[in-house]
Amino acid sequence: MRIGIITWGRVSSVLPLHSWEIYDERAVITGSMTGTAVLTTRADVDAYLELFDTLERLAVYGEDAREVLTRVANRYRELAGVGVSG
Repeated sequence: MRIGIITWGRVSSVLPLHSWEIYDERAVITGSMTGTAVLTTRADVDAYLELFDTLERLAVYGEDAREVLTRVANRYRELAGVGVSG
């Protein structure tokens, strides 16, 4: 598993409006407040694969992601009046 973080200031041309999961590049399950849909047409699956690819390129990984998380954690500690670690 690889976890990426899209930072707050990152400029993006896409904005996912709901959650979704891709299964074996054959199906996509989308969820919204009022329901769930299973999408299996090639066009639908390809659209979500393209969205994922775009989001993946926007994210930072590894040490860069750790630095982002450390910076955010330290900021929350500052706001809470708790000691900051480096």
